[in-house]
Amino acid sequence: MSLGLAFKAFFKILGDKDFAARVEQTLETPAAETPAAGGTAAEVLSALQREGRFVDFLQEELESFSDGQVGAVARGLHEGCRKVMRQYLTVEPVLPAPEGDPVTVEAGFDASAIRLVGKVEGDPPFTGTLRHHGWRLSRAELPRAPSGADPSVLVPAEVEL
Repeated sequence: MSLGLAFKAFFKILGDKDFAARVEQTLETPAAETPAAGGTAAEVLSALQREGRFVDFLQEELESFSDGQVGAVARGLHEGCRKVMRQYLTVEPVLPAPEGDPVTVEAGFDASAIRLVGKVEGDPPFTGTLRHHGWRLSRAELPRAPSGADPSVLVPAEVEL
């Protein structure tokens, strides 16, 4: 905001009762809070680490391991991470059609939900083949860290005595 705009608004409020009332109402009305989709990134990573050792897996350099060793670890990782997804999160397809089916994308589509790829020409509606149905988070009920706990700690360090 500029200082000039602030002065302009100040003098408009002084000279216009209706404008002043609208400004006052705007300032008194609490801003609507946008509810989070549920949980923080740390809570999601913590749950994935706890059940599937996801962070450990991603932090590991895999070049020295055979494909068989990586595959064996991936099964446990998949099982644990899938358990977290089922317990705490629900995802659903953005477009419910089966992949490979023809779909029509109407005018006014949400570009954050549908990405057009390939030869994109002209104006909607667009007809094409669904290559990936996308995913949308529809439920997130993650466990919260205990009160007073450092929210950045995904899993505490373990020290054996």
